[in-house]
Amino acid sequence: MCCDGTLFDLVRLEPGDDARRLAQLGLPIAPGRGRQAARFPQPCAALCADGSCRLYADRPGQCRAFECRLLQEAKAGRVSFAAAARRVATARRRAEQVRRLLRALGDHDEQRALGERFHRTSERLESGTADAAASARYADLSLAVHRLKLEAHAHFHTPPADAPAPRAAGKPRRT
Repeated sequence: MCCDGTLFDLVRLEPGDDARRLAQLGLPIAPGRGRQAARFPQPCAALCADGSCRLYADRPGQCRAFECRLLQEAKAGRVSFAAAARRVATARRRAEQVRRLLRALGDHDEQRALGERFHRTSERLESGTADAAASARYADLSLAVHRLKLEAHAHFHTPPADAPAPRAAGKPRRT
């Protein structure tokens, strides 16, 4: 989900990344402007249908370094790999629901990240031209996106380095 446009809209290149080489390998690198780093959009052009990366050995530093929170917790033994797999399956179902609703509302651009597709659809439908059925479907889409974002932030995005450690379930907070 980190490569298919579910979790991220883009990947920023890091100082050690060879933008020219990555472009030669088929990534559509957008050059940085000012202080902004070069980047490429998600879904990743190197993502294969089977979920593998066709340039895995040459992938950018951000891709090499990223481990979602759920993987970190499974590696640390705080969650079983079976429970992690169930959580991933739930998140994938939520993302697919968002994709289905976007298609139903006329957005078929599967080569754009879910966040970008949702924002474009929102702008179009909030312009006041949507009929009652589209408005109801848009409400369903908004709720589905909200649920997916909650799932992503709770289980997949890594917390900032200075974030407090999560409390164990059932332990009261000391005040």
